[in-house]
Amino acid sequence: MRLGLAGFLVELLLPTALAGTLLLLAATRLPFWNLHTVAGLVVFGVVLVVASVFLSVKVDGWTLARRRRAGAGQLLNRAGPWARLVKFVLGGVVIPVAALVVANRVEVAGHRTALDLAIAASAPAPVAPRERAVADAVLRATDERVKAAGIGALQAAASPAALAELLRIVDADPAATAGGPAAQALALALASYGPAAVPALAERLERLGPAARAAVTDDRGLFDRDLAPDLETVRAAVAARHPDPTERAAALARLQASADELRRTVDELVPAPAGARAGLPGLVMAALLEMRRAPDPAALDLARRLAADPGWSAAVRGDALAVIGALGDAGDMPALLARLDDPSALVQARALQAIAAIERRLAPAGG
Repeated sequence: MRLGLAGFLVELLLPTALAGTLLLLAATRLPFWNLHTVAGLVVFGVVLVVASVFLSVKVDGWTLARRRRAGAGQLLNRAGPWARLVKFVLGGVVIPVAALVVANRVEVAGHRTALDLAIAASAPAPVAPRERAVADAVLRATDERVKAAGIGALQAAASPAALAELLRIVDADPAATAGGPAAQALALALASYGPAAVPALAERLERLGPAARAAVTDDRGLFDRDLAPDLETVRAAVAARHPDPTERAAALARLQASADELRRTVDELVPAPAGARAGLPGLVMAALLEMRRAPDPAALDLARRLAADPGWSAAVRGDALAVIGALGDAGDMPALLARLDDPSALVQARALQAIAAIERRLAPAGG
């Protein structure tokens, strides 16, 4: 009696492999099919099962005559109706669904799942060779100054293709989230794209597990940690007191010069770590904090979600509260007051600073 295992495995796995490959190629080339959304994944899963069942039936038909000749001399993959039904269920439903769940849940490299890597590998070649060439140079560079200069070039391009390349750097370059000058330049570049960058940054934060969310610490310098939030409040107050654009610009320039001098003095007294905070959350929060200078509903919405999620560390929630203080309104007051009962002193302080910033904006002119 022959085992028939090789043919059985081929007929089980081949339908899913063929259907998955074809669907992945189609999804990465259709602009309306986004596999990073729940709806896109559900559609992909349903079509994958239907296609796998169809291919499983076809493959079974091609090998049916040979299996009938083997008859009872073959232990697996027989030609009987029950054996064929089991194969259709396994190869057409169970294996495709299990493969899709594993590919979308299990991280394999750099906080990316197998599905993320497959989407990137099957995506069509970019239409913007300049942006891709600059990003490739950033990824190849070993000098932080070269990386920062390349990131600055992508920031200056101000195009969707350049934003896509910046996000590719975030995913592919460990130095992008290491907290050095390149990470600092990358945070500023992403912030310059405003609402266009926020959904992609939020998506990357959502991929992080509970341990990674709770492990972020507030290791920035004294100025950034304790003085910068109040400086934003002062900047807003100075801008409100100078309605004339020319006078406002001059006053803000003087304030910025004083702030730069204060930063240098503080850093001499208490040296700060180089660059931005390390880790993907640190990079994203640095970008969000930079977006405080211009109204951005997308950044404000993400900050509200982060501040309300106790799974994030106090450092991340504190930064989110600083963004709320700069961009929020009276509707944020109940949530900010609720943060005053937080066990973290940092979160309490940031919540009070946010309340003060919003109160100043709500106060009548001259009050």
